[in-house]
Amino acid sequence: MLIDDLSYLENVLEDELILGAVSATIGAYASAGGSNSLALTDTNLILKTNKRGVSRLKGTGLALAIGEDATADVYYNLEGFDKVKVKTFSVEGSNYDLEIVKIRAIDRPNT
Repeated sequence: MLIDDLSYLENVLEDELILGAVSATIGAYASAGGSNSLALTDTNLILKTNKRGVSRLKGTGLALAIGEDATADVYYNLEGFDKVKVKTFSVEGSNYDLEIVKIRAIDRPNT
């Protein structure tokens, strides 16, 4: 199929948030070297919406690295929520790195 005239279409160069929509991502990265090394990650996101349209998000992320050049990082992205609470716990030593992130977010319907 060949379309000759696309002049009426717009170019969109970025993501746009749709009214009333929410978005959430969480990820974890851990790396360590050496013969007795350990790298562990775990993430969890749960979004529940009740009958009144209120959405509640609970999320956790954990990254643990033990060994030489230990690196642990938890990253997240939240968009469209009305209220967000994030708690971060981080401990770093000479041969270990630990990061834990807990997320709570609420989105109420637009009325």
